[in-house]
Amino acid sequence: MMVDQHGPADVLSHSQLLDQGERAAVALAKLGVRPGDQVAVLLPMSLESVVVTLACIRLEARRLTLPLGDHLGFVRHRLRTSGARVVITAGSCAVDGTVRDIKSGLDRALWACPEVHSVLVVQQVPRPVPWQPGRDVWWHEALAAGPVPGGPYAGAMSSSTDQPMDQPADRAQGRPQGSSAAPVPPAALIFDDPLDRRSADDSDQGWGDRSSVDGARGDLLRFLEEKPPHHL
Repeated sequence: MMVDQHGPADVLSHSQLLDQGERAAVALAKLGVRPGDQVAVLLPMSLESVVVTLACIRLEARRLTLPLGDHLGFVRHRLRTSGARVVITAGSCAVDGTVRDIKSGLDRALWACPEVHSVLVVQQVPRPVPWQPGRDVWWHEALAAGPVPGGPYAGAMSSSTDQPMDQPADRAQGRPQGSSAAPVPPAALIFDDPLDRRSADDSDQGWGDRSSVDGARGDLLRFLEEKPPHHL
């Protein structure tokens, strides 16, 4: 079966990227991906590849990157030995000015990989794609299903460290319920600029303004030890 679908936009804002990461995490979770599972990825350098990585981080899954090109035997071997059950691939993509049909090559590799039950397809080039109903799913359709406000992944990937509203206090603080152990900061993706924060050994004094018993030697030591190296 051949289907034709136009590709997604190639530009995302910061908030859209985080939202796509949450949506991809929901989609993979619905396909049965759990912490420690392998998610096979057969994509060129693209925004969707970044989104997949964010989703794997959120689910504590492991990303298995597969090579593009004529590597049928290697791809089949990696899928069988990794135990991956979900594959994310491009329908077609442009490599070095040439359009390659990635999905058709993957389908040949999957003939010997019955454990793979779901294939998410990102269409980057508007070309017909071989399709297996019941197994293949369009990437954009899978992401359109979530997340929902207040859902299990809401706020999991953001530039804020606020506690998600749907988690008990003990769980949100990284400790078992009822435990008296010291809380562990929850995992989060923080996108602030570390250079906006003042380092512990920084000062407002310019070179030569700080008194030193050994003169130039002290200034040289400060120059070498200052972190981050603002003088570079």
